[in-house]
Amino acid sequence: MPDTAPYAEFTGTRAAHYVAAPHTATIVNLAIRLGRPLLVEGEAGCGKTRLASAIAEELGIGLTVMTVKSTSQAKDLLYRFDALRRLQDAQDPANTAARQVHPYIDLEPLGHAIREGQPRVVLIDEVDKADIDFPNDLLDVLDRFEFDIEDLPRAEDEACAAARGFGRHVKGPEGGARPIVLITSNREKQLPEPFLRRCLYVQLDFPADNPAMLADIVRRNLDARLEQIGDELITGAVERLCRIRERGRELGMQKLPATSELVDWVRVLHWQGRKAEAVSVDALDAVDQAVLFKVRQDIERYRARTDDEARR
Repeated sequence: MPDTAPYAEFTGTRAAHYVAAPHTATIVNLAIRLGRPLLVEGEAGCGKTRLASAIAEELGIGLTVMTVKSTSQAKDLLYRFDALRRLQDAQDPANTAARQVHPYIDLEPLGHAIREGQPRVVLIDEVDKADIDFPNDLLDVLDRFEFDIEDLPRAEDEACAAARGFGRHVKGPEGGARPIVLITSNREKQLPEPFLRRCLYVQLDFPADNPAMLADIVRRNLDARLEQIGDELITGAVERLCRIRERGRELGMQKLPATSELVDWVRVLHWQGRKAEAVSVDALDAVDQAVLFKVRQDIERYRARTDDEARR
């Protein structure tokens, strides 16, 4: 079993700019105790990426963020072999380092976290952007939290360990802590079942049934002093945004406004000196639409519904 002693309980309420639902905090703590990666999904703007920073902030540990690209390979998270620099150095007869591989091997963020064995949150962001081989190649690494540097010749194992502090096989120190690994997905493609089996899963939903939580999220993320904005504007904006989302769901909108749009909207209402109760869900103006909606077709659908309401 992994060593979970270094990690305190995550409550989801102590980070400066983030609030996690109680069931989300429970699943985070289970993932830590089981030593399992946590796969996080949910609609855009509901805090998938920021959950990792909230965990690191509340637990008082470091955070490493790795953003996955379409060209990413699993080994890119673990180590890097600078073959080009070795080739350039080999042009100089006096450079004897180029005769070996290990001077050109460096550990990447996940590799460092595994080797150090120190409490840390590791975020693998948007795993579904990469090819299907990417999550498949991470299976054993996330299962055992150790890996082999395939580009390092076995004959250089001891020399690399002496010079770099790690050999061909990399694992954490005895009794070290496993990193807390969060993996986000936007469901751009189906993840392989063997990968899913190794993860705990949490879905971050917009808390429409918890206006107090939404208001708390807004307060924590405002730049202006709260006394300047006031609870009346915040609670009014929360109520109207929930109604706008209901209408957007009826219209089949592609991107419903979420918490990030809500925070921006409260700022805009404050700057413009407007009261939330003066905003008509049936007649959003161009500014409100620009802040709340991100897809042209969504704006057109909502505007058409508004025009229909006005003609009745």
